Amino acid sequence: MSTMPQGQEKAMGPFKTGLDWVYRSIMLFRQSPPKWLLYALLYVILFIMLPSIPGMPVLISLIVILFWPTLLALFIGVYREEDWGREADPRKLVEEIRPNFVRLISLGGIFLAYGILTGFLVKDEMTAFAALVEQKADPEMLIGLAMPLMLKMLLLLTPMILASWFSPMLVAYHGYSVLDAIKHSLWQCWRNMIAITVSLTLLGAGISALMLVAGVLVGLITALSGVVGAVLMSLVVLGSLLIITYFLLAIQYYSYRHVYYHPAAVLSEDLGEKAD
Repeated sequence: MSTMPQGQEKAMGPFKTGLDWVYRSIMLFRQSPPKWLLYALLYVILFIMLPSIPGMPVLISLIVILFWPTLLALFIGVYREEDWGREADPRKLVEEIRPNFVRLISLGGIFLAYGILTGFLVKDEMTAFAALVEQKADPEMLIGLAMPLMLKMLLLLTPMILASWFSPMLVAYHGYSVLDAIKHSLWQCWRNMIAITVSLTLLGAGISALMLVAGVLVGLITALSGVVGAVLMSLVVLGSLLIITYFLLAIQYYSYRHVYYHPAAVLSEDLGEKAD
């Protein structure tokens, strides 16, 4: 559990605050890397691998999105418990958020509807891009179409990313209404945009450097053995994905803690447990 008073955390400038979130994420990861990678793998399976399985029914993918705020709140709850120096018990976390379960599903419904709308707005560009890929078009043509498509998707998804940054936790652990949670999430993301940008930029730079070094090593091994190199490349990609997932969730947790965490309340709770 962190010993820095909340006042000191808030007294830091936004740049140092972003650095602090990354530093705390690293320190938390060092406590038990296998456990955190396992949690990251579970998250990746649920929200990346499962929906992308060929032939997966659309209904299952939609249900995954519908329950995403609930599951995200549970994952962030695990970070909270570990940060407070307590062993995370998923059953207790489920009981904690149970009173707000309906609102979490409603929040998921809003994100699901927004995601469907986004897909509808980029449907023509996606169809054109898929056709070019199938025709094995020139790479320059593909890049020329992919860049504006990615930019459009980023612009369309940014409001949902900001709305979902804090809202699942505000509904699950603070009892906010769905609309109030979204409103607070948007407002607090705006207020802390510099710190969030700094932390995510630093994460991106770190992962890029790691991938560069790993790519060079895998390339050298591939020159000696193509089979071994292919296996190592797959492991590097999976490992990078798990590390990115862990740090994204950790940064999200520490930004949430920075805005909504009250050390005095947690200290009283800890003292109460010791007294029992």
